[in-house]
Amino acid sequence: MKKYLNVKLGSDPELFIVNTKTDKVVSSIGLIPGKKKAAFRAKGMPVGYGIQTDNILAEFNIPPVKKCVDFVHHINYMKNYIRDFVKSKDPDLDIRCVASQHVPEDQLQGEEACEFGCDPDYNAYTESVNPKPCGEETDLRSAGVHIHVSYNNPNIEQSIKLVKYMDLFLGVPSVILDPDRERRQLYGKAGCFRIVRYGVEYRTMSGYFISSDELISFLFEQTMKAIKFAEAGVPLPSGDEIQRIINESDVAAANELVSRYQIM
Repeated sequence: MKKYLNVKLGSDPELFIVNTKTDKVVSSIGLIPGKKKAAFRAKGMPVGYGIQTDNILAEFNIPPVKKCVDFVHHINYMKNYIRDFVKSKDPDLDIRCVASQHVPEDQLQGEEACEFGCDPDYNAYTESVNPKPCGEETDLRSAGVHIHVSYNNPNIEQSIKLVKYMDLFLGVPSVILDPDRERRQLYGKAGCFRIVRYGVEYRTMSGYFISSDELISFLFEQTMKAIKFAEAGVPLPSGDEIQRIINESDVAAANELVSRYQIM
């Protein structure tokens, strides 16, 4: 198997804004600056950082890094920035890092609040476009943590191969670790990815995985394990098995695979 050289990891996590007094989600539209493909970078904010709205969520970007400690630092920097920013608008506001939330109807008004996924993503097992959910039909909104893997001279075959290993090392244990069972009605099914010019964007993980330093580290370290196993050509479970475990949140089967492959 071809090596993944000069690997760097970036991310564009999404999180919810909530009112701590009412415990209800507040739309980021009109609250958070920046929009898709036009992220806002505050004066003095290092290059690579940025914030924008995505549907009713707040989304942020971090610069790509080679070390886990930097990955954790960058994500925490932006979490803290957004928390401070919304509190400066209303002290009752805060951030919430979870996979999904049901949103009050009055926060889902307007075209942007009902628009999901401006660009398609794909299934690594079928290599076909994933169905696009309709935001007008549900009050459920989901938050993802997309992992961007860059490497030298990327090619589509090598990137899709890596997505399948990331499913084993990230998607399968996420079934055990993440208590949410609703997000995958909308997004985050097994093998979810986009090809990008510098490598691949893995889109299965949820916003829950930026809720603590331990879980942020998990994203980085497990991705690196997936890369090592991919380079070694370790045989994978069947694609059907992986997809069923992740898409159906089969905790018992996930635990069996975690044990078999010594994933965690």
